[in-house]
Amino acid sequence: MKKSLLKIILILLCSNIFAQNFSLNGHYFPAIFPELDYINITENEINYVLLLDDEKKVTTNYKVIKEDGMLFFEMDDFFPIKRNYLSRVSSSKKMIVLAGKQTSEDKSKVLFLHGAILFFGDLNDYEKFGYLGGFISPDKSFCDSIYREYYNCSSYLVERKREYKVENLCNSKVGTPWVEGVPGDGIGEGFTINNSDIDVNHPYENTTPYLLIMNGYISYDKPYLYKQNNRIKKIKVTGVKSGKSKILDVLDTPHPQTVDISFITEPEDIRVEIADVYKGTKYDDTCINFCITYKDKVIPYEDSVK
Repeated sequence: MKKSLLKIILILLCSNIFAQNFSLNGHYFPAIFPELDYINITENEINYVLLLDDEKKVTTNYKVIKEDGMLFFEMDDFFPIKRNYLSRVSSSKKMIVLAGKQTSEDKSKVLFLHGAILFFGDLNDYEKFGYLGGFISPDKSFCDSIYREYYNCSSYLVERKREYKVENLCNSKVGTPWVEGVPGDGIGEGFTINNSDIDVNHPYENTTPYLLIMNGYISYDKPYLYKQNNRIKKIKVTGVKSGKSKILDVLDTPHPQTVDISFITEPEDIRVEIADVYKGTKYDDTCINFCITYKDKVIPYEDSVK
């Protein structure tokens, strides 16, 4: 009896461990990229329809590679991208992929919604960075059309001509994190999210019970910056009005994830502070690429860069 019970426990534990792994294969619709009708990703091919070229159907082979923990699609052919309303071809055959599985507590909705945020970039020119946006299935992206206001930011890093301001947290592009600006790991540094004036009935303007986070410094042409800089390991979350507060764990992954803040039960502004960090291998700057209040749970594609 004890052996049978032990087997059942082990099966349940294993299913819980592997439940977070899911495939990127699927049919995606572009959120903010009007040249494409869709992208279909199979095990080793990417198929898409290019609307600006008489609905030309294109197929390219690809392979999945990792660089410093970052996930990329490396394709056989160059990919068309759009910038400033002009179409061009990316100078790179690589696409950085950040993805999460979205689950909803509302049983009337689609319970599982997997999405991929796909990025292109020119390897040597940051200003020509190409953003394809959230490719989603079937009709919703966890980064599209979301806006948040931030205030009372304790510090931010200024590095030569670049400023890593807190407003960057609402920008789902890579290469634009908020970075605290004090010596050391930045423990206690933070910001406040305006969460009081959000219309909870609007499909994209969601409030508690989650924070949606993309951890660390995520870069297309310098993926090593994720490990070289600090990432948040624990955050202190406080309701500004209620005073309710908890210290919560954050996974060491660049993929979108949610942190449960449902202990804050009413719409109110939320204070987020760095409580602990995953140490960088070279720098002690603590970085967060994206952080907003959000309604649905998002499970990261991978739990850790390790």
